[in-house]
Amino acid sequence: MIEQLIERTNSKKFYRSGRLHLTKMKGQIGHFNTMEFHFVVDEEDDTGNLVNVEHWKLISHQTMIFNGLYSVSYLPYIKLKVLNEHPLLWTFNKNELECELNGFPANPSEFIGDLFFAFEKNNGHWKPLNQTFFNIKEYYKNKGKMSFGIPEPLAEPIRKVCENHGIEFNVENVIKGHNKGYANRPNAKLLIFGNEDISPNDFNLRQPYIIAEEFIANRK
Repeated sequence: MIEQLIERTNSKKFYRSGRLHLTKMKGQIGHFNTMEFHFVVDEEDDTGNLVNVEHWKLISHQTMIFNGLYSVSYLPYIKLKVLNEHPLLWTFNKNELECELNGFPANPSEFIGDLFFAFEKNNGHWKPLNQTFFNIKEYYKNKGKMSFGIPEPLAEPIRKVCENHGIEFNVENVIKGHNKGYANRPNAKLLIFGNEDISPNDFNLRQPYIIAEEFIANRK
């Protein structure tokens, strides 16, 4: 029945006057864990009264991550959608690359700025730049090199920036399949509480989301 819940949250009427409220959560994230998210779904009529009140239980099987659900109001991000491809899923369904930079840029501020825009263009800042590049002066500048891990889709954007700044970019190791351990979850799906009228789902504006292998919703 999750299709019915998705259909309702994506309707024009619901966007004008609908609301989602998380009322209870059960379970914890982890390997093979199932979580339950209990929501009240309602709408407000022209006089301010609540109508079409429904209670839903959203079940996520083999839950990996959830974020942004502890909110008084999800507006304007109330349009649910299940995605099989998204930057948030790269950790689970793409190869992980162990990389190294050799050489420090002549203009580090411009280098970091170019990386910032490369991350913005290619993953919508769902993986923030500062999770990959940090300790620039304390470590990178002093050592003249830096090691880090990235999902494979970010390799070429970073390589191009490095070439423009005279930095050597090397992939030292490719981690794939079962060697990724818990992160090897090729069936991972993203349930995003978004609103593509406001922003594409692949751009991070702090939309709530859940990552799991299966989603089921039941109206109580």
